[in-house]
Amino acid sequence: MRGFAHFTVRSRLRADADRVWAHAASAAGINDELGSWLRMRLPGGELPDGLRPPMRIGPCRILLFGLLPVECDDLELTRLEPGAFDERSTMLTQRRWLHRRRVRALPGGCEVVDRIGFAPRAPCLLTLHYGIFRLVFAWRHARLRRRFSRL
Repeated sequence: MRGFAHFTVRSRLRADADRVWAHAASAAGINDELGSWLRMRLPGGELPDGLRPPMRIGPCRILLFGLLPVECDDLELTRLEPGAFDERSTMLTQRRWLHRRRVRALPGGCEVVDRIGFAPRAPCLLTLHYGIFRLVFAWRHARLRRRFSRL
């Protein structure tokens, strides 16, 4: 698809897959990964219990430094099960946003794999958005490696 970009980021961690998944699938875990740069405010403050995808979560505000709104993610989960989620969303700046996360057990730890795909509303910004999103996910994985230590 023209105007569509994608990339994959993976980290091997020295922690139990269930422990990493529990962290990654919570509002606190998402915001811990985003660190001091960004914060995601979910409707109702947390993911609802008993999610049965496909399910629209609703508008999630992305805040720079936890204060300045910079994006709104109309979040929809198309898959959610232990160790896996698929998100399909639209954003203010993205016609299409896909985020797939897998946490799989390995001997002595686990591996976290994020696959990101997106299509900006302004295709001329594809390269800029690609760089920004690569940095955000590199940061998220660095935070995961710091929290759970690298395998």
